[in-house]
Amino acid sequence: MSRWNILSIAFFGAEGRRRTIDFKPDQVNVITGASGTGKSAIIDAIDYCLGSTSCDLPWYVRGHAEAVAVQWVKDDLHLIAGRSIPKAGKGTGQMFIRTGKSLEMPMTADELEGRTPREHAKKEIERAFGIGDIEDPDTALKSEVGRATVRHVTPYLFLSGDVIVSKTTLLHDLNRADKARDIRATLPYFLGAVDQESVLAERRLRRLEAALKRLQHEANARERSQSRLTERSMALLSQAAEVGLVAPPSSTAPDQVLLEELRGIVSSDVETTSASGGDELDALETERQSLVAEISALRDKRRSLNRTIREARGYETAVSGQSHKLALVEHLKLDERRCPVCDAETDVGHNMAEQIHASLSIIREEVASVDQLRPELIEQLSQVEDEIGSRSMRLREAETQITAIIRQTEASRRAATLAQARTLVIGRVSQFLETTAEDFDLPTVDLRPLQNEIAELQDRVDHQAKRDRLRDAETMVSGYATELLAELPTEVPATNARIQFSAMPRLSLIESERRAVLSLAEVGSDQNYLSIHLALLFALQKHFETIRGPVPGLLVIDQISRPYYPEGGDEKSLEEMEIDSERQAMRKIVNVLFDETARRIGLQVILIEHAYISDDSRYVNATRERWTKSSGAKLIPADWPERN
Repeated sequence: MSRWNILSIAFFGAEGRRRTIDFKPDQVNVITGASGTGKSAIIDAIDYCLGSTSCDLPWYVRGHAEAVAVQWVKDDLHLIAGRSIPKAGKGTGQMFIRTGKSLEMPMTADELEGRTPREHAKKEIERAFGIGDIEDPDTALKSEVGRATVRHVTPYLFLSGDVIVSKTTLLHDLNRADKARDIRATLPYFLGAVDQESVLAERRLRRLEAALKRLQHEANARERSQSRLTERSMALLSQAAEVGLVAPPSSTAPDQVLLEELRGIVSSDVETTSASGGDELDALETERQSLVAEISALRDKRRSLNRTIREARGYETAVSGQSHKLALVEHLKLDERRCPVCDAETDVGHNMAEQIHASLSIIREEVASVDQLRPELIEQLSQVEDEIGSRSMRLREAETQITAIIRQTEASRRAATLAQARTLVIGRVSQFLETTAEDFDLPTVDLRPLQNEIAELQDRVDHQAKRDRLRDAETMVSGYATELLAELPTEVPATNARIQFSAMPRLSLIESERRAVLSLAEVGSDQNYLSIHLALLFALQKHFETIRGPVPGLLVIDQISRPYYPEGGDEKSLEEMEIDSERQAMRKIVNVLFDETARRIGLQVILIEHAYISDDSRYVNATRERWTKSSGAKLIPADWPERN
């Protein structure tokens, strides 16, 4: 077989007891029986041995079984994953993992081999299943969204009792907030929209972008500090120039030159310096007015660029939506000159398909043009922002100089002599150099290597290609699910309806009469929800088979008879159903299970069921266990002693 199936599940009790349930690969396997016999614990046991944090096995099982193990098989390669069962509380931190050819299930819990921490065991299972993005040394970071692990395959393996007829939950564990985020993040990987290389590249890109943002924030803080140093230095030099200690400072002089000029003021001879000409204030006011006008013009340009970028994004979204709708022609196969409804030969559909293909080509060119133009607009916007920042900084400096000159002029008037004014300025400069200037001597960081690596990764991470592959996978799964839904029993509005699946994940139903788009909650009827969930899970499994994805070929389904039997009681027969249409619906579902399993390569179905269909030879031959009240058989034998 080409995919992983389950060969057996074993529960180990005290005094060397072992309870083994054997399954046949590539086939439907049925376990029937009365309520309370432990049927639903099959899913819990498999989940626990796939590294679940918690142990959800029933109280009776935990009180009588000491360990559980699941034996997986793919061709002649076997994998045995075992785990001790705690009497209460969370799951154990240790597991038992063994891989090899043609392994035998141990007879007792003491014979389980390969003891290892749970996280290491999960990685061993991931390597065996082929979950590819585990080679990154940072893979142990649990909080990292998008890192696919073995814990993320269970939504595609289990159709549990709380999901199979649910109108709100699409996949196993999707109703749990702590798991839903990771299911959504890893679904593109399992659908084949991204591969290992792109997953790792995108993950590193996110980390580097976060690091660059942090370093830029620190650089901006340094720049603001440096700006305060420049402003203060310019203000002091302007005051010194007003009383004739130095020439007016240059607005382009670097900080080191400004500091050297300030140090020269401290060591200058007050008596020999000449007075200022007093013309600097007019020049600074002229410069200030010019800067205000330039900044106003740049802000107008920034608003125009922002508006253009928003309009480009809106246009791309609208055009991409039209492209997705027009792509439906590929599903209808109009290119084959046959009507998708009656299969008769016709040229109308072919002509229509050519027109749609032409429209798609135009739309894709328009999207490409928008994609090419938007980075240029963003680059222009960045340049405008830099120019605004540069001119704003100079404006603050000029205003600081003007304020300093005005204050100095007023101080000079109060000073009895020019020498007193100069002495006052020198004192301020000396205090500044001693207490402030040293605090701004901060190291700088060269961001260019980091920016270059980010640019290289952005070239490797093709977001458009990822979106295209994801849409293709969604279309394929939607088509598979729609075909299967037509074979399953349904009621209006699900009858003859189309399933539309998206990787959010979300499912909509397009009913046949008015083509109304219905959410899952709007469909109604337990029978409809049962058929929709079955169609989706089988469709996902078919897609995984097609792309050779790392999801095992396994579906564990907990009771397809839920819409037709009341809960509880002993094993049921079809004759106990009062309504003939329900008996026919059950037979139709069973036929789909067997037929679809036979059509798929490497798909195994484990059906946990309340019903036993004695007049269906396939169902009888597929039944591995019958746990009825009359036989007394159940998952954990009644004669097992309670564990210590």
